[in-house]
Amino acid sequence: MSSHSLKSKSRHPETTGIRRELFQVAHVTFEIVDHPEHGATFALIAGLAANAKDRRPLFSGHIEDGMGKELRKLAHRIDELEPRAAQAGG
Repeated sequence: MSSHSLKSKSRHPETTGIRRELFQVAHVTFEIVDHPEHGATFALIAGLAANAKDRRPLFSGHIEDGMGKELRKLAHRIDELEPRAAQAGG
């Protein structure tokens, strides 16, 4: 079972050694779980979902080599586009 599920969160409070971090990016929440036995995983959650049932992970997976580099490339591209979005009223 995923470490990102609601059941997992209630079964494994922070005191068990599982470290959870949340990062809000626009309307998406990135959840990172560093599990001492199962490794590091991530989940993408619809952060602005109207119903609680829709606030569960859209998908999740293990953090793999190269993901940081891929995310930095995405961040750089978003940095380039932000001024245009601001001009357009976004």
